[in-house]
Amino acid sequence: MKKTLLGLYLFSALLWTSCIRNEPMNSECDIETATVVTDHPEALFFNTGDVTQSIASSDTVIAFSLKENFKDSDMLKSLPISFKITPGAVITPENGSPQDFSGKDGVTYYVTSEDRQWYRTYHVKFVPIRPLVTDLSFEHFSLEPNGRYYEWYEQSQEGSTIDMWATGNPGYAISRSSAKPDEFPTLPWCQDSIRGHCVKLETCDTGPFGVMVNMRIAAGNLFIGTFDVSNALKDAMAATLFGLPFNRKPVSFEGYYKYKAGDRFQNQKGTIQEGRVDQPDIYAVLYKNTDENGNSVLLKGDDVLTNPNIVALARIQNPVHDFDTWTYFNLPFEYYSPIDENRMKSYGYNLAVVFTSSIEGASFCGAEGSTLLVDEVKVICNDEP
Repeated sequence: MKKTLLGLYLFSALLWTSCIRNEPMNSECDIETATVVTDHPEALFFNTGDVTQSIASSDTVIAFSLKENFKDSDMLKSLPISFKITPGAVITPENGSPQDFSGKDGVTYYVTSEDRQWYRTYHVKFVPIRPLVTDLSFEHFSLEPNGRYYEWYEQSQEGSTIDMWATGNPGYAISRSSAKPDEFPTLPWCQDSIRGHCVKLETCDTGPFGVMVNMRIAAGNLFIGTFDVSNALKDAMAATLFGLPFNRKPVSFEGYYKYKAGDRFQNQKGTIQEGRVDQPDIYAVLYKNTDENGNSVLLKGDDVLTNPNIVALARIQNPVHDFDTWTYFNLPFEYYSPIDENRMKSYGYNLAVVFTSSIEGASFCGAEGSTLLVDEVKVICNDEP
């Protein structure tokens, strides 16, 4: 009996060893988080929680936003950053080693996968925080580096680029790998605009892959914030991160839109809901970007309208379904709590502006073909002339 048990133990051990030996090496090579190692975070950042950033899998530039009037470049000349990278991967320069970030181009890092077959290049830099642009005409856009889909950006009065817009287009690229740039849910549009280009948002079918993962439609969307494509399939609500730091008090939200609903509204399972008519959503949210312990707060798809950190909201009600004429909207911000002036001056609030062609698109409910055009939008603040 003892010999039998010993044989079983040895056989199990051999099986376990074989599993370990044959397990494939990781081919991922991503930076997941980046943390500035410093004893004086308050000298660099408005909020001490800004020392750490979560990095979306689509990002290749990691920019830490310094205080608006930061002058002490010597602090950046020997600064360590600690990176959390995918298991087994190797990063160069060495993780946590002091580097000189005082130059405008920062430092280039290379992350090589555990199987040594893949690598990614990241550019890490420190830049003064830039105020968000509030006159939004959607004239600045380009194809992403691989030419798959369009991305939007703004320009400051000095002509510098401000990356403040995100879309769900990277997620659609996963489900419809053969889609051309003009077949994505969010597009620049000049055939029917008030001036120059507008944005076209259309709810699209995601094809067989979408059926397989129970995400049958993709609503066209455009929002101030970031999109984490690594979460697009495992936690779609967490993929949309709404808002960027803002230091002005918004009072109203205005612009123009056209909308037509698709013919057949379907739920997440693809069942047609007779009598239901799709709706767009247009809103702007101001919220506190840290909690009571100073930890960073970012609104996501499941709490962008309900999070207790929200202090003001401007949202369209009873949208007009008219695709022949531009409809003007002017929405006042409804405040739920007073503004803290000190917090405002130190960029302690985030502003999110959101447009989508299907109001329940985040839950993959809506009508294929629902289309929203948006143009000449403005967030008006209390310091406007």
